[in-house]
Amino acid sequence: MPREHHPDLSKASKLKDLTFLVKRSNIHWVTAALQTVESKNLQQITIRLHIATLGNSTEETGHREWQDLDRLLIQFWTSHSIRPRLVDAPNSGGWDARDRVQCLLPELARRNLLELQ
Repeated sequence: MPREHHPDLSKASKLKDLTFLVKRSNIHWVTAALQTVESKNLQQITIRLHIATLGNSTEETGHREWQDLDRLLIQFWTSHSIRPRLVDAPNSGGWDARDRVQCLLPELARRNLLELQ
């Protein structure tokens, strides 16, 4: 099986804003990339979600990946006061899936840290 490569953002010392387009198949990739961030200048993490991303994320692997992302985004809030923005990706139908996002990222939702745009 080929080894999957994740971006290493540890050397991007002047990084201020990060934006990811999240699809169901790359949630773990986004989490892995965020784990490498060491920039002291980071001010914003934006995650663009396509409605299809929220489809069937109830399978155990998908749910675990969302939990990992939820925990990591909480760490960014706790350590750097970075409140993640979740943006509806173009042509995905709007935020009809607000409740679904809150289920996938429960700790962010519980702490009222989900900024949905």
